[in-house]
Amino acid sequence: MNTTYFFIGLLTGVSVSAFFIGKELYKYYTKYTIQKKQLDRILKLNDRIKKFKVA
Repeated sequence: MNTTYFFIGLLTGVSVSAFFIGKELYKYYTKYTIQKKQLDRILKLNDRIKKFKVA
């Protein structure tokens, strides 16, 4: 009986830890992709400004 409770507790702990780690990784991923999109927009705008100044 003791080992059953041990394995249930172990499984629960691993599941909860995996949930919070996944949550943090997803938060980092979304932040990174949003920053990448913003950087791409700024670089595209910068290229347009350079073309406008040259012409």
